[in-house]
This record gives sequence, C-alpha cells and structure tokens, in this order.
Amino acid sequence: MQSFSLELYPSGQIHIALYINVKNSAELKKRLLSHDHELKYAFIDAKIVVDKFQLLVAVNNAVHYEKYSILKTHNVHSEIVYNLSPTTNISESLRRFGISDSTNEIVVVKVGGNSDEVRSHLNTLIDGEESSLDELSRFADLISIRKYYKIGSNIKDHEEILNMIVESIAIKNVN
Repeated sequence: MQSFSLELYPSGQIHIALYINVKNSAELKKRLLSHDHELKYAFIDAKIVVDKFQLLVAVNNAVHYEKYSILKTHNVHSEIVYNLSPTTNISESLRRFGISDSTNEIVVVKVGGNSDEVRSHLNTLIDGEESSLDELSRFADLISIRKYYKIGSNIKDHEEILNMIVESIAIKNVN
C-alpha cells in the first residue's frame, strides 16, 4: 500500500493498495451493493488501471467534488470509481470500473485514515495477497482500456495511453 497527500486534502492521506489472487470479490461486491458501512473504500478492477497516476487524478477530482458538495454519487469512494470512467453514465461507470464477481485483482482506494489501520482492516476484508502498486500495468487489459477510453490500436506507447486516459478523466465534467 502507498499513501499520498493531495493539495486539496492537506489534513489527510489517500491510501492505495493492490490485491491479487482475490477470492472473495463476489462477497465484496454484494456487500458494496447493500451499502455496507464497513466498506468505506473504492474497489476498482485492476484490469482498467494502467498507472497509479490515473487513480490519483480520479481521486483528486472526487475529493474536490466532495469538498464543494457536488458529488454525483453517494460518497467520495464511489465517486472515485465513477471518475475513472470517461462517460457520465453512473451505473455504466460503476459496472465497468468497479469490481465484479470474478475480479481477481483489485485496487482499493481509501480517503483518510491511518495507513496501518487501513492496511490491517483491508487484510481482514480481502481474501487475497497485497502486491506492489508498481505491478499495476501487469494486470492492465489494454483491449478493454482502449475500448472504454476510445484509444486506437495504433497508439502503443504506455505514456501516450496514460495521457489519453488522464485527459478523458479530466475533461469529463467540463461543461
């Protein structure tokens, strides 16, 4: 797990963890759908994440929207998942970028809290192994990523793909 500070959130930390070989994603999804208050996290399918910067842009937007009380979803954590998507369709965003019953690699984002407590709690919630965020690109499904972000197959460079994703996230809510 890595912790980050955001300029918009100077009093707290953002914690991001990658879990692999997850065996209880169906249970986690069911608990999320039932609004289990113990799950105050963003659970993201790792296959649509190419880099932690992509996550930090979505987190920054969500924290900004929460600060100004303009969230489009129920809370800052679902807003993170929603902000990863280039579309404004909330249910489609959560379906595509959130976890499914068969998700094996999960990225978890927590806004606030103590890193040791967050890690400890996640280890009780998730039946899987924590892995380094540096491994994110290993799980990226470029076919799905290209489809969701409308990135042509002619673009091969990792940095260029990341830039296009970040641009899509950034301009999503520009009116």
